Amino acid sequence: MERKATTIVAADVAGFSRLVAQNEEEVFGRLYDLRQSIIDPAVKAEGGRVVKTMGDGLLVEFPKPDAGVRAATTVQRALATHEADRPESTRIRFRVGINHGSVLIDGDDVLGDVVNVAARLETLSPPGGICVSRSVRDMLANDPTLTFSGQGMQYVRNIPTPVEVWQVLTGVEGDSPDQEQRRTDRPSVIVLPFDNMSPSIEDGFLADGIAEDVINALSRFRSLFVIARGSSFVYKDRAHDVRQIAQDTGARYVVKGAVRRAGQRLRVSAQLIEAATGQQIWSDKYDRDIEDIFELQDDITRCLVTGLTPEIGAHERYISRSKPTDSLSAWELCQKGLAEIDMRTSGSFRNAYGLFEAAAKADPTYALPHALLGRVHAVRIYSGRSTDPQADVAEGMKHATLAVQLDDRLELGHATLAQLLTIQGREDHARSALARAKSLNDNDALAYSVQTYINLFQAEPDTHEMEAAGLAAVRLSPQDPLAWSFYWMLVMAIWLRDMDLGENVRHYLDPAARLPGAEAFVHIAVAVTALKRGDETAARRALENALGVRPSLTLHIIKHAFHFPKWPVLVEGVAPQLETLVTMGLPRD
Repeated sequence: MERKATTIVAADVAGFSRLVAQNEEEVFGRLYDLRQSIIDPAVKAEGGRVVKTMGDGLLVEFPKPDAGVRAATTVQRALATHEADRPESTRIRFRVGINHGSVLIDGDDVLGDVVNVAARLETLSPPGGICVSRSVRDMLANDPTLTFSGQGMQYVRNIPTPVEVWQVLTGVEGDSPDQEQRRTDRPSVIVLPFDNMSPSIEDGFLADGIAEDVINALSRFRSLFVIARGSSFVYKDRAHDVRQIAQDTGARYVVKGAVRRAGQRLRVSAQLIEAATGQQIWSDKYDRDIEDIFELQDDITRCLVTGLTPEIGAHERYISRSKPTDSLSAWELCQKGLAEIDMRTSGSFRNAYGLFEAAAKADPTYALPHALLGRVHAVRIYSGRSTDPQADVAEGMKHATLAVQLDDRLELGHATLAQLLTIQGREDHARSALARAKSLNDNDALAYSVQTYINLFQAEPDTHEMEAAGLAAVRLSPQDPLAWSFYWMLVMAIWLRDMDLGENVRHYLDPAARLPGAEAFVHIAVAVTALKRGDETAARRALENALGVRPSLTLHIIKHAFHFPKWPVLVEGVAPQLETLVTMGLPRD
């Protein structure tokens, strides 16, 4: 077979099975008419050829990427106009994926990874949208008529390595009917163009770049619906009222920012505003020296994202707590369950589990509640609360696996799967699942926290990797409800490395104990270190805190609750201090 470089466009009809179920003959007739009137003329005009048809789909070849993207954009916009008068549920809309590279020629057919990746890109596209590979984006990056939005690295079915995905904004993208309700449930965020407060026009490009990077980074969180750059940048250089923006775009939250430069110093400020009320939820400013402009832009973006996402999550949980359970959507039930987990009591774990089950029942196609159910089973084991670890692993695996099947791009599903695989001793599989979670969203602190647990459960943990991952989790989400656990795993890394629980861990242990939600064993560790330095008053206070968090705590639970390999050796090393705590009031059994 011969090879040649070419551009492959894969397209199929969004929701085809649903449309056919409504009226099979009519749908095929309409598709035929659309081929004749819109699709084939656009392909021919750009020098393309239809390689083959597949019922609801097409595989088309073009000589160059610009021809393929122009034809696809023309078709998507023409279809949107043609179908506009029909009810949303009956409209024919295509998803499109485009890739460029070397293919094998087999008669009139084309074969190879380039074709496979184009087909997978099509599955990531919204109806009316176009997703392209990095190679296509790079070849067209300087085309002023095109606007690209980065979608990050994505794992796709049957492709072993993640694919970098870019979306070409057509202006007619939409949601599938089965996504519409979920879109309204998830908090929608619009990031407005950042104001340039400096006299230099060049700083305006930096302000735009930061805003665009924040949009791309936030869009990797599946818990958020982030309005595309093309829609948010229409407000550039315009006076605007956030409440009007909420009405125009349906955004629940508005992010505003400004960039000010003075010599070699740059200040970036940002605000998170609840759109409907105009209430400011969060604000911060960041001062940096300008050295490497791209490194500076990446640093500011990370800071903004790590400030924004916990605040949005906390506000969503606050809203959900104030509503009666029977009126909540699947998304809101999940948020209310997360608020329960933050309380870290046996009763709150039970309440959370019930809320996640209700969410899964409310929307059987929704991956998030199953990922959260799997996480509850994992947390039971990691927190020493499980009375039957084998049963918790089995049930957790069932939910985590289903979450990944329902939504392969939900990072929480892969991270939860990694936690449970770790407990089973399947390190290679756990690391593979964790790699998928990170490739989907490398700004998610939980993924780095899971990396610490993977090391914790090894016979010989890599404590340096464990510490680096724990520090990354703290850096990414310092205000996270689980921040105490990030610090605790840093304590574990030092404890495992030095085989000593003393002054060497206090710079991590003290913040872990101070943060809300800290588990009882964190306070026990504080008590042990206090006894080692001869401070019985501090030890008694820490023991009271531990029993306040978990009244049922006993010495037997401390010795036998945890199932990672090094725990028996670690607990033996602090046996004298634990016995002293028994004399201070810690129940033995």
